[in-house]
Amino acid sequence: MLCNIQDIQVHFAPRTQSVPQAAQDLGLSPLEAKMYERFYGLKRLPYDDQGSLLDLARPVVDRLLDGYPELKTRLTHVVHCHTIPAIAPFDNAPLTQYIKTQCHPRVEFCSYTMSHCSTALSALQFTASLLNDDEYAILLIAEKAFHKWVRLVPDTTIMGEAACAVLLSKTGQCFQVLDNRSQRAGQFALNNGFETNFANQKAFQDAYPRFLAQHVEWSLHHMQRIASDIRYLLPHNVNKPSWLQVAKNINFPSTQIFLNNIEKYGHCFGSDPFINLHRLWQENKLSPGHELLLVSVGLGATASSALIRCGNLIN
Repeated sequence: MLCNIQDIQVHFAPRTQSVPQAAQDLGLSPLEAKMYERFYGLKRLPYDDQGSLLDLARPVVDRLLDGYPELKTRLTHVVHCHTIPAIAPFDNAPLTQYIKTQCHPRVEFCSYTMSHCSTALSALQFTASLLNDDEYAILLIAEKAFHKWVRLVPDTTIMGEAACAVLLSKTGQCFQVLDNRSQRAGQFALNNGFETNFANQKAFQDAYPRFLAQHVEWSLHHMQRIASDIRYLLPHNVNKPSWLQVAKNINFPSTQIFLNNIEKYGHCFGSDPFINLHRLWQENKLSPGHELLLVSVGLGATASSALIRCGNLIN
């Protein structure tokens, strides 16, 4: 076992937009709006253009700190996973100041980025390696869609705004992280989602279903699992058709891929797999012994996955 997910806290932007409302802000045509809604499966998007990154992240961190008094002395790291490399001026970072104020001075606050929307899954093994048996870390995944180039991945998805705080320990019986895998396709390194890189973006769109399907198969092979061992595949919430195509390509039952949240939240950067895990947990759809595969892809391109076993203390 690499580590244990002891708890997950989730917070969404307090305001929401419909797809037509978001499309108008993004300069999309009514026909394009219908494509994102009817074909890609998006409906509602949490988005607050007035709120800050701190407004988004603070509730989930506060809940963990309030709910686990032992974190006052045993929390050692807060790792902020984000897609955009620079999220605040170096000398004016409110989230950094907040963490330093709320946590013990010895707590190390750092960023983990460069794998884009797969950063959080990529960070699990690294973060676990920092911990001793009696220590905790918070994996903080929070991102603002502060510009239309950040908010829209053309012909693919529209971003929502959410924050997740994932409490990690080296030991425990909640959600046990058994394995963590990442792959990279460096030929798409120039694809940042912006319209200025159209050629690289188009090449990635064409290769994406194959790249993702291959990663799922490769991960299962190295994790010594087959599809029937996996109770649920918990994906990044880009869109429904891409995941249904992947399921078809690798003969993975589409009913085992949890796609219900795509229409509710859109693609919330690196938070998606953990939002999906949290939702299944809250809906009592998981039992001890169930094994889950969390999967995400980030532009650039990185695919990451984590094999998780539900422990005896999830209920």
